[in-house]
Amino acid sequence: MKKARGLIGLVGSVFGAVSAIQGFRNARKDKDKLLLVNASASILVAITGVALTIRSIRKDELK
Repeated sequence: MKKARGLIGLVGSVFGAVSAIQGFRNARKDKDKLLLVNASASILVAITGVALTIRSIRKDELK
């Protein structure tokens, strides 16, 4: 069950990353610095989410 939850979290983080990258592209196209900062932060949040999910899955495998 914990693995399934971890995989769902991973999928959610990947979708978040895709959305953040799209926002980053739009911000660059519009040359909007505030949106660019927001998109960059969103990308970092998505990367952190993926890393946390992977760590959680690995810890569950060790138990």
